Amino acid sequence: MAEYFGIRHFSPACAFYLTEFLRRLNPEYVLIEGPSDLNNLIEPLCSPKAVMPAAILAYTTEPPIKTVLWPFAEFSPEYQAMMWAIDNNVPVKFCDLPSSCVLAQMVKEAEETENPEKDEENLQDKKISVYEQIENISGLDNDSLWEYSFEQSENYQDFLNAVEEYGKSIREFSESDENNSLREAFMRRIINDTEQIVPSDKIAVITGAFHTMGIKNIPFSKEDKKLTDKLPKADFKSTLMPYSYYRLSSRSGYGAGSKAPAYYEILWDNRLKNTLEDSSAEYFARIAEYQRNHGFPTSSAEVIEALRLSKTLAEMRGGKFANLADLKDSATTCLGHGSFSEISLACADTEIGTKIGTLPEGTVCTSVQEDFIRQLKDLKLERYRTPQAEELELDLRENLRVKSEKSAFLGLNRSFFLHRLKVLGIHFCEQQMRYQENATWAELWTLRWTPEVEIEIVEASLKGDTVKQASQIKLSEKLISSENLAETAEILSEVFLCGLDDTVKSAVSAVQKLAVGCSSAIDTGNTIGTLSGIIRFGSIRKISVEPIISIVQQLFLRFCLNINDASICDNKASESVVSSLSKVNDACLSHDFLNMESFIKILFEIAENDNANPLVSGFACALLMEHGKIDADKLSTLINRKLSKGTPPAEGASWFEGLSKRNRRSLINRLSIWEKLCNFITELDDEEFKPVLICLRRTFAEFSASEKSEIAENIGEVMGISAESASEFVNSQLSEDEQQMISDIDLNDIDLDDFDFGDI
Repeated sequence: MAEYFGIRHFSPACAFYLTEFLRRLNPEYVLIEGPSDLNNLIEPLCSPKAVMPAAILAYTTEPPIKTVLWPFAEFSPEYQAMMWAIDNNVPVKFCDLPSSCVLAQMVKEAEETENPEKDEENLQDKKISVYEQIENISGLDNDSLWEYSFEQSENYQDFLNAVEEYGKSIREFSESDENNSLREAFMRRIINDTEQIVPSDKIAVITGAFHTMGIKNIPFSKEDKKLTDKLPKADFKSTLMPYSYYRLSSRSGYGAGSKAPAYYEILWDNRLKNTLEDSSAEYFARIAEYQRNHGFPTSSAEVIEALRLSKTLAEMRGGKFANLADLKDSATTCLGHGSFSEISLACADTEIGTKIGTLPEGTVCTSVQEDFIRQLKDLKLERYRTPQAEELELDLRENLRVKSEKSAFLGLNRSFFLHRLKVLGIHFCEQQMRYQENATWAELWTLRWTPEVEIEIVEASLKGDTVKQASQIKLSEKLISSENLAETAEILSEVFLCGLDDTVKSAVSAVQKLAVGCSSAIDTGNTIGTLSGIIRFGSIRKISVEPIISIVQQLFLRFCLNINDASICDNKASESVVSSLSKVNDACLSHDFLNMESFIKILFEIAENDNANPLVSGFACALLMEHGKIDADKLSTLINRKLSKGTPPAEGASWFEGLSKRNRRSLINRLSIWEKLCNFITELDDEEFKPVLICLRRTFAEFSASEKSEIAENIGEVMGISAESASEFVNSQLSEDEQQMISDIDLNDIDLDDFDFGDI
C-alpha cells in the first residue's frame, strides 16, 4: 500500500518532518493534495527564481467569474514536498479534484436558488463545532493546541503519531460532507491509477490530516469509480501569481490561511537551524526593533522580562516553549506596558508581515499580464517599473514635431493606458492634481512598481484578455448596476478618460435613460458639471462629444425648472444645492449652447426668494455679482433685507456666508457691505450673537490671510479703530471661555449639523 503523511496547511513542523518522511521513504512517485489538472504549474512554481509566497489561480472564462486559489508559502508542506521531488528527479503530481470541477461546483452553487427551509445559522454552527469540541476537551484554542502539541515536537515518530491522531479526532467530530466524499473518492482513484505505474509502497501521498484518514489503506471501489466517472467541468484558465503574507493571513478572508505567516516563518527558519528555542527571543527582538524604528522607547530589560514571562506562561499552560498566545500576552505586558494598542502595529508586522512573493518573468502567463508588459514597452514606460516612485508629466496634445502617428500621440495613449489601470484598481499609477488647473491637455502621474501590482494585474485578467478589454468590462458592469444619474455620468467620464470608444455609446444611452426620469436638481446640476468637463476634454481625447451636448441642453432645461424648489431646503441640503449651482454656472460660462440669460433669471428668482435657504440665496447673489448683472441699488436692497433686525440672526449670517463663497475680491472692495454687516452684528444681543459667531467664524476660515487683512481694514474704517487692532481681532483664535460659550448653545434653536467647527 501507498505511504501516507497527513499535514496541516502552512505548518512549519509538518513541512520539516515531511521532508524527513520523504528522505526515509525515498518514493518513486509523490502525490500531493492540489488540482490534478494543473500539474503543469508545479515546475514553474518551484523555479529557483521564484520566491514564496505564490499561488495557483484558476478562474472561469464566462461571467459571472468564479475563482479558486491554492496559495503556498516556503513553509507549506506541499511546497516542500514538490521541491524535494524536483530536486530528487521524482515524478510529482496533484491528486485532488480538477480545478475545472471545483469551478463548476462553484458556478452551480451560485445558480441554485436559496432554500428558505435551510437554517443557515445552524449550518454555520456545525462547521465550527469540530474545533469547538476539541477546544472544550483540551481546554486550549485550536491554534494554541497545535503549537504546543505539534509545532514544538522534536521527535519524528512522535510527530507522525500525533498528526494521525489529530486527523482521526477531526473526522470523529465532523459531519459527513458530500464534497469531501467526492474529493476522497477522486484521490483514491488517482492513487489507484498511480499504483499501476509504480509499486504501491513507493508512492508517497501527502494530504490534509483530515483527508488522510479517509483514504489511507482504503482501496478504490466501484462506488468511487461511479462517483468520479463524470465530474462536472467548467471552461477555465489558470496561472501562477505572486501572493503576500497579508493575503495568507486570516485577516484577508482566505479560509485555510495562516493566522500569522511571518511568525511561522520565524519557526520555520529556526527549525532548519535546529534552534527552535530561539523563536521566542526573535519574536520579541522584532517587536522591539519595530517600536524603536517608529519612535517608541523599548529597553533591553523589557525584552528580557517579556522573554521570562513568556516561558512562565508556557509552563503554566503546558507547553515546552512559548506559543504565539504566550508571546503576545508577554509583549503586551512588558513592551506595551499593559496596553496592546501600543504594540498592535509591531505585532502585525512581526506576526503577519508585508512579504510579497515574486515569480520569474514569463511564469505569470495571463493575457492581461502579457498585454501590460507589451504596452509598457510600446509606450516607453518600462523605466518606471521600479520600486522608487517617479513623476510623469503628460502633454495630451498632438506632437507636430515627430513623423509617426504613434509618437505624435504618445502622451494621449499613455493617459488612456494609465486611466485604464486606475479603473482596474492596478496601483502602478496614481494621478495627481491637474498639472495646470485650466489646461485640459496636461496630466501629472506618479508611477511606482511593487510586487503587489503583479497580483492586481493577474486579478484584472478575470475581466478580460487585455487591459483595454478588462477596463471596458469593468465599466460596463458599473453602468449596469448604477441607478443614479450623477453616478452614471461619472462612469461616462471614466469611459472618456480611458479612451474606450466602443463603450461611449452604451454609457451615453445609460445617462440619457436616467436623465428622462430625474427630478432632482442636485443630481441634474452635478451631472451637467460632469458632462461639461467631458465636452471640454473631448476634442483633446479624439472622441466625439456631439451626443452629450444634446443631453446637457436637456438637463439644463430640467435644472432651470427644478432648482427654485430645490433651493427651499434645510441646512443639510444647502451645500449640495450650492455645489450644483456652481457647476451649472461654470458650464454656462464654458459653453455657448447653454442659455446664460435663462440661468441669470433663475439666479434673480433665488436671490429674491425669502423662502429659499439663506446660504443658497446668498450664493445666488454672489453669482449675480460675479456676472455683473446686479446693480448697486438692487444689491443694497438685498443686503438691507437679509442683514436687518427683522431677519433671524442665524439666517442673516448664513446668507452672508453664501455671498462670500464667490467673487471675494469684489466683496472685499465694497465698503457698504461691511458697514451693513457691522451694524447687523452690533444690534444683536448675546444669545442672538452665539449662532452668528459660529457661522461667521466658518465663513472667514475660508479667506486667506491677506484677504482677512483687507477685511480688517474695512472693519476698522467702519468702526473707527485701527486696521492693526481689527486685523488682530479677525485673525485671532477663540479663547477657552469663548469656546465654552459656543458649546453651551441650545442646539434646538439652530441647526448646526452643517457647521464646520474645524476653525474654532
